[in-house]
Amino acid sequence: MRFMVITKVIAVAGLVAVGSLAVGSAAAGTDRVVQYRDTAGPFTNVWGSCDAIETVTVTVRGTAYFDGNGDWVRTIEHFAYDSELSGPGGTIPFDAHQNLEITAAGILTLTGQGPNVRAPGRGVLYQDVGRLVVDVTVPFPGDTLFASAKTVSFEASDPDKLGAAICEALAGI
Repeated sequence: MRFMVITKVIAVAGLVAVGSLAVGSAAAGTDRVVQYRDTAGPFTNVWGSCDAIETVTVTVRGTAYFDGNGDWVRTIEHFAYDSELSGPGGTIPFDAHQNLEITAAGILTLTGQGPNVRAPGRGVLYQDVGRLVVDVTVPFPGDTLFASAKTVSFEASDPDKLGAAICEALAGI
C-alpha cells in the first residue's frame, strides 16, 4: 500500500506541477512533451508489530504529453524506491521499481515490482508484482479494471499482512 499511496500522491502532485508549467508554454498547433525528474526522501516508516524501521528514498522520472492545443493527454512515470528495512536481527533490502501511466480519460496503469519481502534462506514472503489498471475518475481507491495474478490492488492492500511478512523476514536474519 505504501508504494501505491506514495505513487498516487507523487503522480498527482507531478501532474499538477507539470501541467501548470507545460500548459502555459504549449503553443497552439504543436504537440509538447515535458520531461522531469525528482527525488524525495529519505522518509522513515515503521512496519508491523516488530516496529521494523524502513528508510526509503523515491526517485521519479517522468514525461508529460500535451496535444496541439496544450491540453494534457497522458503522463508516464518511473518510480525507483531505494529502501531497506531494519530490525533487531539486521537489515534487508526492500527496493521496488514501478512504471505508471495515467491518461486524460482517468485510466491509471501501474506495472512492475511493488513491495516484495524476501527472507534470507526462505525466499519470498510477500509479493506485489505485475500490472494493475484502475479507473481513477471515481473516488479512491478507484475501480480496478485489471489486476494480474501477483498484483495487490488498492482494495486488497493489507498493511498488517505486509507488516507481518516484514517482521517474519527480519526475525529470520
